[in-house]
Amino acid sequence: LWRFIFTVLVCLYHLEIFFQKRCIFVSGSGAVEFFFILAGFLIAMSASRRYDPNSKASVREAHMAAINYVKKKLKAIYPILICWLIIWCIMASSEESRLSMLMNSEWELLMLVGTPFGFNDGYAPNIPLWFLSALLIVGYVYTYAITRHYEFTRFAAPVLGVILYVYFALSAQSMLDHNIKMGIFTAGTVKAAAEMSLGISVFMLYEYIARKELTFVFKLLLALLELYSIYRLFTLIYMQPVSWDNYRRVIYISIIILLSFLNLTPLTKLFNNRFSNILGKISLTMYIVHYSMITVYFNLIFLVKTELIRYIGSSSVAKIIWKLFDDTGGYDTMYKIIPMSFKDAIIYIFIVISVSVFIYFFVIFIKCFIHSCVILIKTKEPKTTEKE
Repeated sequence: LWRFIFTVLVCLYHLEIFFQKRCIFVSGSGAVEFFFILAGFLIAMSASRRYDPNSKASVREAHMAAINYVKKKLKAIYPILICWLIIWCIMASSEESRLSMLMNSEWELLMLVGTPFGFNDGYAPNIPLWFLSALLIVGYVYTYAITRHYEFTRFAAPVLGVILYVYFALSAQSMLDHNIKMGIFTAGTVKAAAEMSLGISVFMLYEYIARKELTFVFKLLLALLELYSIYRLFTLIYMQPVSWDNYRRVIYISIIILLSFLNLTPLTKLFNNRFSNILGKISLTMYIVHYSMITVYFNLIFLVKTELIRYIGSSSVAKIIWKLFDDTGGYDTMYKIIPMSFKDAIIYIFIVISVSVFIYFFVIFIKCFIHSCVILIKTKEPKTTEKE
């Protein structure tokens, strides 16, 4: 459920960029911290299941574990990405729109944003895939490191996280400088390395607490700590301006992730259910499609308002609907610029979720169809006799 909630925050934060003034999310970048810390946590958890204290993984085994990590991510990303690009090109109103959709996005499509091979001046008009590129690059390195040197990587993770955060802070002009170069990589990749290191550190704490028999009082204290962390995190996201002080959120995000996996508090038990699992599964699709859907949203609101103007003088129903859409789309009745409203957020997220659900199940259908065709072809192949 937290994956879904933070994906919604990313969507709304990017939507508000297209309005003239921020009023809902003064600084909604905390979602990026959540996903990187979660990724580091899951890498460490996966490695702990493979780790054998009586033996040491070979270079080949560590390399294969890292390759499998990347393969798993790419298998999840590319079908959705390709499907959405095809749909978007069909939806585009002109050849110029199609060209702008694909222009300078080759590095994104190859997942090379943040590398020496795909810097491209940080320009990414298509989908903000710098996050996924950093996830793949750093995820490969950390999966290899923790598989090959499990104990040392767990020990070095907190130190490495702090060092990389300091390096990022000294080299970036602001906390949102994800595309500037830092050595051979971009700032986003350095930030990913810092926060995924912290995710490994959070797993160490999780592993320690999970082995303990906790009393009722301690569980109650954890439940109160969880509620406080959630309250403080969203208060800061809603009210705190963009500054280096934003990184205090990392503490609250780490607590939320830790307690979600421990599954000891009433809130986490409530959140960990089948419906939450479904919402979590469409979060990647939402992230991939949401940026392009901003243009779709504005065009849709414009068309609705244009149609309503034709009937507003003769229909009471049209007047009611007009009042509903009056403060949406960035312009009021007099077409004066206004900030993003909660109506904008609700309508836009509804569109993103609807499109994401369609694409998610369409991709599943295509995969099942291809799998069925492969099985059918194999069953029809002539079998050779033992003599032959």
